[in-house]
Amino acid sequence: MQKKPILITIGDPNGIGPEICLKLMAKLPKTRHPVVLIGDINVLERCGKIGGVPIYADSAPFKGKLQPGKVSKAAGAASIAWVRQAVEIAQIGMAAAVVTAPLCKEAVEKTLPGFQGHTEFIGEMCGDREPVLALVHGDWVVAHVSTHVSLAGSIKKATTERIVKTGKLLNKFLKKYKGIKNPKIGVAGINPHAGEHGLFGKEEMQNIMPAVKKLRSMKINAAGPLPADVVFPQLGSKAFDGVIAMYHDQGHVVTKTLAFDLGKNRKVRGVNTTLGIPVLRTSVDHGVGFDIAWQNKADETSLRDALLLADKLA
Repeated sequence: MQKKPILITIGDPNGIGPEICLKLMAKLPKTRHPVVLIGDINVLERCGKIGGVPIYADSAPFKGKLQPGKVSKAAGAASIAWVRQAVEIAQIGMAAAVVTAPLCKEAVEKTLPGFQGHTEFIGEMCGDREPVLALVHGDWVVAHVSTHVSLAGSIKKATTERIVKTGKLLNKFLKKYKGIKNPKIGVAGINPHAGEHGLFGKEEMQNIMPAVKKLRSMKINAAGPLPADVVFPQLGSKAFDGVIAMYHDQGHVVTKTLAFDLGKNRKVRGVNTTLGIPVLRTSVDHGVGFDIAWQNKADETSLRDALLLADKLA
């Protein structure tokens, strides 16, 4: 009996999504699950020779004009329609996982006001408006308490309840991903020097310390709050198996500094995955690349990593 497929959405038609999907399918790594693209076959045909690439036949068509490198309302509508379709297929048990190529938030927002990103959109489809985003780069795993909100908003979202939720989901993920019984989790502070005992802010004492205490009462091996410039080097030295970042840039900047090589080869590694929802979803850890779209310059490494992680976890 053939296993359920992993579905890959091709992303914004005007970005690098179609190109990296084609490059991946041309050199498809060995996976336990078959791989199927969700998108418009005409877009892929125009992007390059597709040969025997499997496409889901009923994928919604792209009804706009292809304009590589441009923000387009039609492209945004198509890209989010493909995501919705893939998630719905997974929700009825017809797919093992969903992998997403990059879309343009600005383009999607033109037809879906208030759109924040894949994570929140898929989370809402699955009944959780605030799922947890995690970045994975080999042994490097960082889960985020908040993501696509302002810095001021992220401080408000760093509640004890939310931190505990993030810790529980990260602990569960690390057990499965790394195969360890009692993962060590570092918890970052939100202020410089983790607040320095209230000198630089009281969020650590009011919200983060109680969350760490609660996690430890649940037999989760959490430590903190620790200054960000301490906890991430400790993650790198494997003193921790994973880290909880309090906001988007706290976790993303250091991860992408390690995972991105945007020199001559433009290699991008690292995977974005969503924790706490019933649909297994992974994604590339980069954007639409409008500056190099449809120029045969895009690297598919992050998409390959996202596929392999989905295949491992499925």
